[in-house]
Amino acid sequence: MRYKSCYWIETGINFDIDAYKVCCLYSAKGGGNTIIEENYKGKPIDWNKVFEFKKMMKDMHKRGEIYPKCEECIYLEERDWPDDHTKISMINLDYWTKCNSKCSYCHTMLDKKAANSFKNYNFLPILKDMIKRDILRSNGHVSFGGGEVTLLREFDTLLNIFMKKGFPLTRIHSSCIKYSRAIEKGLKNGCVDLIVSVDAGSKEMHEKVKQVKSYDKVWKNLKRYASHQKDPYAVKAKYIVIPDLNDSLDEIKLWLQKAKENGVNCVYHEIESKWFYARRDNVPKEMIDLFNQTKEIAEKMGLKYVLYERAEHMMTYNTNKEVSE
Repeated sequence: MRYKSCYWIETGINFDIDAYKVCCLYSAKGGGNTIIEENYKGKPIDWNKVFEFKKMMKDMHKRGEIYPKCEECIYLEERDWPDDHTKISMINLDYWTKCNSKCSYCHTMLDKKAANSFKNYNFLPILKDMIKRDILRSNGHVSFGGGEVTLLREFDTLLNIFMKKGFPLTRIHSSCIKYSRAIEKGLKNGCVDLIVSVDAGSKEMHEKVKQVKSYDKVWKNLKRYASHQKDPYAVKAKYIVIPDLNDSLDEIKLWLQKAKENGVNCVYHEIESKWFYARRDNVPKEMIDLFNQTKEIAEKMGLKYVLYERAEHMMTYNTNKEVSE
């Protein structure tokens, strides 16, 4: 049947610190991040409840309504969606907070000590249950977010299972401070995307944003990962623009140059969350220009330039606003 939906509504699930949700996307005007069950600590999942919740959302969309949390999400797509309502093929894992960086924009900085000592539940039993029940369909993708993935005890085991199950893409977010042989293996096999938020071009700015001295190590590890990538765009350097801190075009140019020098052929551009949410409907022209200029410079350098979630919403809203005016 033809209606507006997205792959997360249809077949996705997000495992957060204390809840499981339909998706991990916050940037829609409705707020996104739709919770299925709160206060979740890893107990066996009632999958009927999950699929009934999804069916409720789909039935709304089939009637021409939009689930409130999904309002004005740019990932909604009107098309003929399949009738299979009992499979999961999109998984986001975001259920731990321990990290070896101290990014100034991270929500865990409100209490870093607590975030680094938080005891997360284990996802491995959940994954095994999904496989046993034949709920898992391996034609989608998996994403690791959370704290620092290389500090997650079950990471190597989980990644190996996803590779063995034939998932075409596992997206991994890492600080790149600690090198991982498991990530290297996935890059060699062509089934892993690695995203590293460098957020700076210079060592001085990197230390201001990350609040740890890891600049040289990060680029060394990025270069090493890039040398093993089967897909030339699998290793990605990301830059989160933090207004009044690292929003200098000169700083961004240095970041692009470092990516080029270290064999990183794809760059991701993002905007800091609190700033964006406060100005979603009134983004200054200077910020739009900064992103457009960055894209132009990156592409002239032969780099693949990609907008990340909030930035993609920001630039899409701006384009639509200009068209309507």
